[in-house]
Amino acid sequence: MEVPTRARLEHFTEALTAGTGAVEALPPQLRYAIAGVSAYLAAVEEGAPAAGHLHGNAVALWETLRDAVGSSAVPVPVPLPPPRSAPAGAAR
Repeated sequence: MEVPTRARLEHFTEALTAGTGAVEALPPQLRYAIAGVSAYLAAVEEGAPAAGHLHGNAVALWETLRDAVGSSAVPVPVPLPPPRSAPAGAAR
């Protein structure tokens, strides 16, 4: 599991916003994930007791961001193979 860091969060944000930093233009789920991970990192940096309680949510949000960045790194979807013709007499 990758550990959330401020630098990596900034990298994810830059990748998702195409370098514009326009988080408000992202879908709500991604805006929420960025805000949630940022809040978790702030709690850790401050040594806030709530950091332990936020950890599980932060991990889930981190995975959401990581998946979104990974999927945006593939510019063209992989084409699906054409459907096979059903054998003669087979039910469709």
